[in-house]
Amino acid sequence: MVGITTDEAAATATFSKVCAEKGLLKRAGWKDGDIQDGITDQHTLLRFLQANSMNPSLALEQLQQATDFHTKNEVLNLYDLIDIEDYEDTRRLYPTWTGRRDNSGRPLLMIDIAALEKEHINHWRATRMIPSGRRDGDNSRYTSNMAQRALVFFDGLTRFVLPLCTAVRDAHSGRQDNDVLKCVVMIEATTVSLKQGWDVRDFAKEISWILATCFPEVIDRIYVCNAPSYFSTLWKMLKGFVEPKTAEKIVVLTSNETYPALNEDIEHPNIPANFGGGFAYETGILPDLDEELCRALQWSVPEGQLPPGPIKWVKTDGGKWKAIATGTIEGVARADEVAVLSLNALNGAQL
Repeated sequence: MVGITTDEAAATATFSKVCAEKGLLKRAGWKDGDIQDGITDQHTLLRFLQANSMNPSLALEQLQQATDFHTKNEVLNLYDLIDIEDYEDTRRLYPTWTGRRDNSGRPLLMIDIAALEKEHINHWRATRMIPSGRRDGDNSRYTSNMAQRALVFFDGLTRFVLPLCTAVRDAHSGRQDNDVLKCVVMIEATTVSLKQGWDVRDFAKEISWILATCFPEVIDRIYVCNAPSYFSTLWKMLKGFVEPKTAEKIVVLTSNETYPALNEDIEHPNIPANFGGGFAYETGILPDLDEELCRALQWSVPEGQLPPGPIKWVKTDGGKWKAIATGTIEGVARADEVAVLSLNALNGAQL
């Protein structure tokens, strides 16, 4: 594994053997050709070790818990079957990839607190217990609950986004010798209120638990941007509902602090305009890939335009990595080729 210390690599190799003996490296719903990155690859196993101070017993316990939760929610199957409208409806609720990266090549995620209005949170609560797989008689839509949608959504980060960012080694990153293992989250907090904070407490608790338990060490930092003066009071109220390991990653920035802090690690064109940058971000938009990412892909669709819904990597018989759009439209599953990673982009990346 590139960018990993010798001790970490050795510990991960040993941990991998234990996981194999426990049957944790085999997942129901795995398709032939699917890339294991983000599911059972060495980087994923290392994250569980790192989250537990490299203690293999604790890491194994957490991995078992995460695997059971994934299996219970049929996430691998759902990644191919989730209704695309449901997936896109979920996009506004969770940190979503902007298509841009910081100076170390880490993908930048964005969420606007204004999108977590009462109507959307009530919808989230109402759909938490929907039974998966029930097909509506009118259009055969494949149903899913909010926990499943969140798992599929964050699986997209580890299965598609991080492998893509790892493969692309552009000159300005300064990190050509390191794999991209983590994301950076930016939260637009201008409009947050004490009442809204109270309304989203159960949502904050669930999302932080899912991230901390099933996707440990995927988040490097969480910037709360344009935080109002009363945010410290709000944070005291919310902190108890956020997993401690997630809370430790949070950096609170006032409106005057936001751009200078972000610009230390992120170029101006990749900073959202909300924070003084040049990127026109809007809630719910599809990723707008930067130029280096666009050039690294041989497109089967209009260049730079990722389709809605989940995307995964599939390895062909010839060893190429293809980005395949999954999910269902009115009950009909798709497996549409989006792009192929170019040989130049793959050069030097461990895939």
